Amino acid sequence: MSPRDPTPESVFPVSLLLDGRPCLVVGGGKIATRKVRSLVEAGALITVVSPEIQTELGELIAAGTVKHLARDFAPEDVVGQFLVFAATSIEPINRRVLEESAKHNVLACSVDGSWRLGRFLTPATFRSRSVAVSVSTGGRSCRQARIVKDNLARHMDLIASAGFLVLGTSHEQLNVTERERYHLVGSLFGETGAMLRQVWGLHEFMLLNTCNRVELIALGTQEPAVQELLRRVMRLDQLPAHAQYCKTGWAAFEHLGLLAAGMLSQSPGENHIVAQLKEALRLATEAGWAGSFMESWLSAGLHISKHIRETTGPLLGNVEIEDLALQYLQAELPKLRGRRLLILGGGKIGEGLIRRCAAAGLECTWCYHVNQPTVPPELAAQVRLISFNGLRDALGQADAILCALSSGAHVLHQGHAPFFNQEQPVLVLDLGVPHNVAPELQGLSDNLHVVDLDGLKAWQRHGNGDMDRLLETARCSVAEHRDMYDKLVGDVQGGDAK
Repeated sequence: MSPRDPTPESVFPVSLLLDGRPCLVVGGGKIATRKVRSLVEAGALITVVSPEIQTELGELIAAGTVKHLARDFAPEDVVGQFLVFAATSIEPINRRVLEESAKHNVLACSVDGSWRLGRFLTPATFRSRSVAVSVSTGGRSCRQARIVKDNLARHMDLIASAGFLVLGTSHEQLNVTERERYHLVGSLFGETGAMLRQVWGLHEFMLLNTCNRVELIALGTQEPAVQELLRRVMRLDQLPAHAQYCKTGWAAFEHLGLLAAGMLSQSPGENHIVAQLKEALRLATEAGWAGSFMESWLSAGLHISKHIRETTGPLLGNVEIEDLALQYLQAELPKLRGRRLLILGGGKIGEGLIRRCAAAGLECTWCYHVNQPTVPPELAAQVRLISFNGLRDALGQADAILCALSSGAHVLHQGHAPFFNQEQPVLVLDLGVPHNVAPELQGLSDNLHVVDLDGLKAWQRHGNGDMDRLLETARCSVAEHRDMYDKLVGDVQGGDAK
């Protein structure tokens, strides 16, 4: 034989099915005992050849678990064996075991420097429930393999206690001014995700960052110490307990279903949350934070949300934030038709506002910051498109201003005060989180009236009916899909190999 040193790339990993198969261990010392224990766990039919044996090995032999031939190795011992370990402390004997095994085409391995002459290597291995994990460096570094194995074993222990987890805060706990400091704007979104990815016990996650909530939605351990660390990364540790929430298990699963159905939105039943959840998963997947579990969980949540919408639809008129804004304008501005409206923001909400307000007969100026939107052809006669360079002139012509930008800074501030229409009242709806409008702006003019999302919600108190009754109906819809929850939990905890 002319062996060459293997590389990790040249080692082909397999999992041998040894149950009921004959296996031979030559040697009776400490290392041989470890090999015998592993073979016993695999259900092998074990024969040990050695004049002397260690105490623990003797106990296995006495119990009838292992057959013992109390003599030196003989060439015929390898005949009929499926697997052979050369595990003596004498290298020439181990080499001879390998040579005889090769003659009979039997897989053999040596525990000493003769391992290069063998047919396989034994990786560093551990088992956790139904999962077996092996780590091999191609014989190059047993210590490195053990370090990796020990760390993976620790990780597997955390997976065993993993489940559904949601941490966050929303408009139900904090008003918009209190809440905006916790939103993940700009680079903070990616930085927070990068830090979360380093947390042991957090296996997959996505970050949901909308105008009324910021949440970590995850597969993670239920250990309190890890959850506290997650709170610190999300900066929720700065909030009192009543100003945040932590949901685990079924409560977290139910939460996502209710959330996807719009039941937890400021405008109950709105549909924007669906696109926001999908976008959160897309970003998490691209960043390597989320994988198949989060995809399956969100898919289940979206499926359940359709059922919720079907059951609550007769009780709840679905109202998007754009609809609510228009309703407010109609209530607060008499003779709405013909009014001049300025909309700041070229995103989905901005486009939704343009469509609804133009259809209501308003003269609309659409102001964008970075990405120029496209005016729908059917609205071209009613909508004037400008960039932020023309904002000051547009402010003086507007009867009402709707702000719907995703920005970490105020886009309307004290410096804009002189440019508003000074001859008549001007209504400003601030739909942004963080705020698009600086708080001090309203106090600079008696003609300027600013309403934020919380103010809009307080005004709403519309005929949605009893919200408690709606939520109870929605929760009953979620409960009908308990099988989805059980399947996802089973996928994490493991099952029989297929």
